[in-house]
Amino acid sequence: MSVADRAATGGDSRQAGHDAQTKAGYHAQIKAENRARIIRAARDLFLARGYDKTSLAQIAKEARVSTGTLFKRYPSKAALFAAVTAEQWQLDVEYAEAPPPGDPRYGLDHIGRDYACLVARPGTAALCRLIITELPQMPELADIVGTGFAIDRGPFFDRLRDYLDAEAQAGTLDFRSADGQPQPASAVAEQFLGMICSQLLWPQLVRTDFVPPDPTDAGIVDEAVALMLTRYRTGS
Repeated sequence: MSVADRAATGGDSRQAGHDAQTKAGYHAQIKAENRARIIRAARDLFLARGYDKTSLAQIAKEARVSTGTLFKRYPSKAALFAAVTAEQWQLDVEYAEAPPPGDPRYGLDHIGRDYACLVARPGTAALCRLIITELPQMPELADIVGTGFAIDRGPFFDRLRDYLDAEAQAGTLDFRSADGQPQPASAVAEQFLGMICSQLLWPQLVRTDFVPPDPTDAGIVDEAVALMLTRYRTGS
């Protein structure tokens, strides 16, 4: 093979590789766009019609995808509903890393403000209300969604629990109950989130006319942080 032939062959191979990468990227983009449309359509229909009265065929039509595409990704309505709720509780990219241990006031304040914004997202209260309403008639949701969805599900809870564990290992926090028994960081995480949730989320579940406070209101998180430090900070 001549030098020219080898150069031509190499050029053809590089072009073929580039074309394959371009094609793969295009297909990945289409899959991501389809998923986003499916999740958005499912969320809107579940909230408008309820879980029981929404079908996968309706969701596929609203999302402008074939039923085959939808079933391939989500083989059951319960699986799709779980994906909708999980999406609601996903952390934003900038919140993915927990603060380093050593300053629990800063760390709890940082995480508490993230959580306040998370529970105040549009649709969170409506999804929680839907779960509470539909769960007795749809027991399959309990295993997939989890009965603690409104408090501690998703990556946020894991992030907070791991952060509290790190503070305890650093010696800045000591998680003991009123009778002096050690508590797991998961129980303390629920306490902290519950204090914030009780003002931003829970009232919305029972009162449709309730206007939640601004999630950026420093007072809600400041009070929760102060109580946590008073209760668990070493040397306090």
